[in-house]
Amino acid sequence: MQLFKQPDVPGVTGKPWGIPAILIGLAIPVALWGVSLGIAIAGDTANDLSSSEIITSLILTIVILDGIFLAVPAIVSLRRYRLGWEGLGFRSFDRDKFWMAVVAAAGAWGAVIVYGLLLTLVFGEGAAPEQDIEDLFDSRAVLPVVGIAVVLVAPLAEEVFFRGFVFPGLIRPVGVFGAILVSGLLFGMFHVTGADSAGLVIPFTPIGMLFAWLYFKTGTLWTSIVSHLVFNLVSFILLASTVTF
Repeated sequence: MQLFKQPDVPGVTGKPWGIPAILIGLAIPVALWGVSLGIAIAGDTANDLSSSEIITSLILTIVILDGIFLAVPAIVSLRRYRLGWEGLGFRSFDRDKFWMAVVAAAGAWGAVIVYGLLLTLVFGEGAAPEQDIEDLFDSRAVLPVVGIAVVLVAPLAEEVFFRGFVFPGLIRPVGVFGAILVSGLLFGMFHVTGADSAGLVIPFTPIGMLFAWLYFKTGTLWTSIVSHLVFNLVSFILLASTVTF
């Protein structure tokens, strides 16, 4: 496919790690995701959370999951192979390509909207899946913490892990398109937080693929980080607007 025929992209291809390192790096996040998913499906989580419980849960999510998303690639690139942060894609941001990040964010939101509309048309109102994070927006007291987590921390951590670490590590064994597909699928899976949100893997897989392609075409992780940030910012604004002040 001509779209993916680019044998050497500075900052993306030629990474020394591969599938074994990726599998090891995925072990703890997958275990945590599986446990939380099992609890959610079993219905053991409370429906009504206090502000302190929300903040505690959010901090744990940031410290544990996003912390792992940042720590694993850093250990592999910085300590194991001595590549530095450039090894994870942190190369200079070309301002001439900034429009690609914005367009990709708009495309990602377009995919979510179209998916939701199709489900609503076929199955009726309420058929579109949603992440179980609405409780985080029930209190204005925790909005600043939620904003930092959703708009800043999550895009950085997820892009470093899925695009900076997983995607380039898969290019040699499975090819560019295969790496885009697998990393996108993993990204989509981690957005499933319960039985009601299982359908989110469908729109978030192509979104993850889009962000990987963006990184591949621009050679810098900053473009996918900015695109992811813009996407999450719009989500945060929409959900935060439902809070009564």
